[in-house]
Amino acid sequence: MAATKTALPMLMGKPMPLVGLGTFLSKPGEVEKAVSVAIDVGYRHIDTARGYMNEKEIGNALDESIKAGKVTRDEMFITTKLTGGSAVPHRVRQQTEDSLKCLKTSYIDLLLIHFPVAISDCRLDNNPPEYMPFDTDGAPMCIETDFMDTYKEMEKLVDEGLVKALGISNFNVAQVRRVWDESRIKPCNLQVECHVWFQQNELVELCNEKGITVSAYAPIGSPGSAAMRGRDADDTPLKDPIVVKIAERLSKTPAQVLLRYLVQRGVIVLPKSVTQSRIESNFQLFDFSLSGADMDNLKSLDRDLRLFDFKFIKHEKTINHPLFPWPL
Repeated sequence: MAATKTALPMLMGKPMPLVGLGTFLSKPGEVEKAVSVAIDVGYRHIDTARGYMNEKEIGNALDESIKAGKVTRDEMFITTKLTGGSAVPHRVRQQTEDSLKCLKTSYIDLLLIHFPVAISDCRLDNNPPEYMPFDTDGAPMCIETDFMDTYKEMEKLVDEGLVKALGISNFNVAQVRRVWDESRIKPCNLQVECHVWFQQNELVELCNEKGITVSAYAPIGSPGSAAMRGRDADDTPLKDPIVVKIAERLSKTPAQVLLRYLVQRGVIVLPKSVTQSRIESNFQLFDFSLSGADMDNLKSLDRDLRLFDFKFIKHEKTINHPLFPWPL
């Protein structure tokens, strides 16, 4: 029997839909159409970030869909993130207000700190803005700003109703615990890389204990970014024999099996696509269930393999940064 639950309650704000449209690396000109298609298909959850540089396109699609009567703003769940320099404490309000303007909305459902390591905002006012500036030696311009100072500025936005809920992304267990312990408004969501090859069991267990929802980026292994990460495009969970065998037996796609596995674990999935057929297929997760044996077989695929290792910021100037969440 397929599960009927399509959203998870949060500690505050509205329930978070279990399937959202990821928009990382979507090319300019493609995102607006993808969001429009997603809304038509039934998606009510869109994930973006300042650093994705696509909030305006998302805002246009959202505004057009609302004006056309396809959806109301209250039915939509919009997540954005403070990336790099936009997460410097004194920039939080200005950057969030700019997100509101780009997204054509009066409030953001969920605002996340994109990464625990702060980056200089020295080029944030460039056109276009540089969220991740590098110095002349090729080192990312990391600074030692405490992420709790950023989070406290975000709490003020919740007080004012500009943001409905707060969260964090790419934080490790100790960092999640610290935000939980030191915050006035508790984090409602943790967004991390999560898929069958990297199942994040300790983080998921901690978040379940606290009532924090977990959302997964790269939930099918992000095959579209393989070249960027220096990996073979065929080296993907989508082609794992166990995944393929389950998909064939259920008459589903490997992607649907991978996504359904996370959904049955209670993890929100954010598959990224700009292709209509894949946007549709990735949403069709609630008319089937995986058996206990299927879940066990998929659980056994865990390699503790992080695909997004962020080694692009590895440099002798930054390798010992005290807030980096995992070893480089």
